Amino acid sequence: MLKLKGIAASQGISFAKAYVFVEPDLTVKEVKIEDVAAEIKRFEDAIEASKKLTIIKENALASLGADKAAVFEAHLLILDDPEFMGTVKTDIESKVINAEYAFKETSDMFISMFEAMDNDYMKERAADIRDVSKRILAHLLGVDLPNPSLIDEEVIVIAEDLTPSDTAQLNKKYVKGFATNIGGRTSHSAIMARSLEIPAIVGTKEV
Repeated sequence: MLKLKGIAASQGISFAKAYVFVEPDLTVKEVKIEDVAAEIKRFEDAIEASKKLTIIKENALASLGADKAAVFEAHLLILDDPEFMGTVKTDIESKVINAEYAFKETSDMFISMFEAMDNDYMKERAADIRDVSKRILAHLLGVDLPNPSLIDEEVIVIAEDLTPSDTAQLNKKYVKGFATNIGGRTSHSAIMARSLEIPAIVGTKEV
């Protein structure tokens, strides 16, 4: 029997078949561009498209309550952050490069900055930036993100990580638990798992 060890994020025991949560390829390459204004407009359009969190927020409100759904207000604040988004636009202009690459460089810098902090709460905020970044990159690259709300049979979700958006869309009628490679007890996914009252193990490193 293969035994995996991780952090107990939400207590309980469940039995179901594994559902592997496959993320799309969001790899980006640096490309020199000709029309800077058009590239900035493309980036701004991706930001606006990423603000359409209404359905996810409504699901979170219904299943998790207003306090947990508030995380998406934080996501909207990130999308409106002038320092974060301004840095990306400056890079597009000064380096004459594609929006995807400029954005990935900036988001990685902010994620690393939060992960390096001593405070566990602040460290976990890197997950918020990662969540928002994934959404923007998907829009820029023209790829669809997986939709956990479409799961319609009893499963245990297996993933590298689950973002707050992913977890908010889990239907506990079908999702009997989840296990992820990364995350901690104070991560949004762990907190939401406890609210949904489904067992969850995070930080397994190799699930």
